[in-house]
Amino acid sequence: MSNTRKYKSDAAILYERGRQTPDAPRFMSSDGFSGWTATTWGEFLKKSSALALYLKSIGAGPNVKVSIFAKNRIEWTFSLMAIHAARSVFVPVYHSNAPTEAGYIINHCDAHILITENDMLPVVSKILPDIPNVKHIIVMGTFVETNKEFESRAVYFEDALNAGFALLEQNPDGFKQLIDEFNIDDVAAILYTSGTTGRPKGVVLTHRNLYENAADWIDTLGPLIPEALVDLLWLPMSHIFGWGEYGLGNTLGFTTYLTTPAEVLKHMPEVRPTVFMSVPAYWEKLHLDSVNSSTDRNAQIDKLRELTGRKLGFCLSGGAGLKLEAKEFFLKAGMLIIEGYGLTECSPTLTMNRGDDFDFNAVGKAFPSVELKLAEDGEILAKGPNIFTQYYKDPLATKEAFTEDGWFKTGDLGEFNERGFLKIKGRKKEIIVTSGGKNISPQIIEARFKDDALIEHLVLYGNERKYLTALITLKEDAVKSHAAKLGINFSNYDELINHTSIRESVQESVDRVNKNLASFETIKKFYIHSGHLTVSDGFLTPSLKLKRNRVCDTFKELLDALYEEAT
Repeated sequence: MSNTRKYKSDAAILYERGRQTPDAPRFMSSDGFSGWTATTWGEFLKKSSALALYLKSIGAGPNVKVSIFAKNRIEWTFSLMAIHAARSVFVPVYHSNAPTEAGYIINHCDAHILITENDMLPVVSKILPDIPNVKHIIVMGTFVETNKEFESRAVYFEDALNAGFALLEQNPDGFKQLIDEFNIDDVAAILYTSGTTGRPKGVVLTHRNLYENAADWIDTLGPLIPEALVDLLWLPMSHIFGWGEYGLGNTLGFTTYLTTPAEVLKHMPEVRPTVFMSVPAYWEKLHLDSVNSSTDRNAQIDKLRELTGRKLGFCLSGGAGLKLEAKEFFLKAGMLIIEGYGLTECSPTLTMNRGDDFDFNAVGKAFPSVELKLAEDGEILAKGPNIFTQYYKDPLATKEAFTEDGWFKTGDLGEFNERGFLKIKGRKKEIIVTSGGKNISPQIIEARFKDDALIEHLVLYGNERKYLTALITLKEDAVKSHAAKLGINFSNYDELINHTSIRESVQESVDRVNKNLASFETIKKFYIHSGHLTVSDGFLTPSLKLKRNRVCDTFKELLDALYEEAT
């Protein structure tokens, strides 16, 4: 597992693998109609080399920002490799970002080049006046555009690639020359945090930050990594978790199948991956589908193996906590799901469980190069070569992110158990303090509703109040199915969620959780919202984290009214 320490960069790794095993498959992609198409290591090298030389010819270089605004697709992989080979700074934008937020990020980072796709063009056209620094737009796929300002900056991805091939023909050693110029202390990326409060902040990461964290990953997880490396990647590469999976695949030589959030569970038994990384929602879906398939435990476990393709060995969950029942169920099926903890500012990982040393009630121990300690108030503080350098153009926020002696303030509260494992207790800024002075971590309570049959989201409310209330949204299809079983007639969904029997069912779910909580933690009242909390409405971040302040501000009057009623 010494590859990460041996090579200087992803481009150097690709240069070696592309020459040593040119015909081995690196990526498998599908257009949804004609099956899987292989991209070999040799093709990956050739196209990345050409695109890197093209980017260089239009101004890419150290500290030049190149933004990618697109869903995962095969061209993403060439683009990301080419950006770093050209020593430019990678700035991803979630395809789900609202136009105002996408425009803000592209403008704030001073992007010189924008790589996008045809599906994003309506947004790009809308924000074009707001991104004057973008001089070149490379479009993956076809486009029809009559806007002269757009046409003056835009080029097809295939045309950019062909121009790069011509440059490569003129200078066959061009890519190798770029590799030799690599500087590990160059800025690698500016990643804009999801922004659960206010504007997103641009986290500046160097190649050294990422290199050190990748080395810790491999040192920590090496014994768990299977020999047959078949990966199913659905996580957006615009997020550091998905980007990290892509990078790990480059280093270790994965064959990576590129899929989508909508199709990942359909593709899993077909692809039969040995490696799968995901947020908890997908692990929990696999768990529930297996448990609901039979009342026999052995049959449930066999169903799980069938759903995952019967070869899955390396399982990683991140982004939020995974329910204990799901982890235990997977382990009984011979699949250990490894969890860790980190933040974008930490490149991203600080702790991780290990195959031979894990605790399902914790997020692991610190990585070899990471130091952790707790502040007096329980906030987790971190030091290490993986910690970010600054928030872009925000010296005040950068200063506030560190203690006077240089420890990064994670904003999370934690504790260490007797074995040295870190346990997360909640976000420091999201702690609810009741009028009785009780401190409550809302995420811990809300997580207990993750597997509820009817409740989609539950958001706690009650800062400086005598007791807790909650905003609840429901799983619409599940509620309608439940109503049919109860013989409830209704004319619309608003009427249905206010039906006495539905409210009683929701109350039963709340009561089940309440009985295992301290009295001051229990939910006394709730309001059922007929809509949903979505990314497009601004209630969730692109990585599906709750924007608590926005939710509570939006529904404040309705929730405050719950305290005005007689108790």
